[in-house]
Amino acid sequence: MKTVRIFLNKLLELSCSIILVVMVVLVLYQVFSRTILNSPNTATEELVRFGLVWLSMLGSAYVVGKKGHLAVTILSDHLRQSNKQVLETVVQILFLVFASSVMIYGGWKAVSVSIGQTSSLLSISMGYVALSIPVSGVIMFTYSLLDLLEQKELKESEDN
Repeated sequence: MKTVRIFLNKLLELSCSIILVVMVVLVLYQVFSRTILNSPNTATEELVRFGLVWLSMLGSAYVVGKKGHLAVTILSDHLRQSNKQVLETVVQILFLVFASSVMIYGGWKAVSVSIGQTSSLLSISMGYVALSIPVSGVIMFTYSLLDLLEQKELKESEDN
């Protein structure tokens, strides 16, 4: 399980880094072409927008994997350790439900609706942009499943 988590972390770190570097280069080129060449390239703006969608979706999946997402701890701060584990299990199950229903299923519906639409400047299918939703949903689902399995292993080792 640790190897799967490490692989996903490295894959997301690399993917998000590449997307961010490409976006910065495109924006710099856009500024250069607009100010120096006096001939703005409008296609870069659309590419940066699509990159931002992918970056935010993959980044949110990465944050879920690192357990760095926003959490309200007012309840868990007042619970005993055994009850904290129960609460953590409930939270991970809710993440599984959210990832499978909203992100994967709903995201796939969005892809199927938008696959026939094309972007105005690049004529790229908008389904490729919407594909970021179910892809990040699968990654979130995997991370939550790994968290549940690791929590189960931890509980079994404490019981022994």
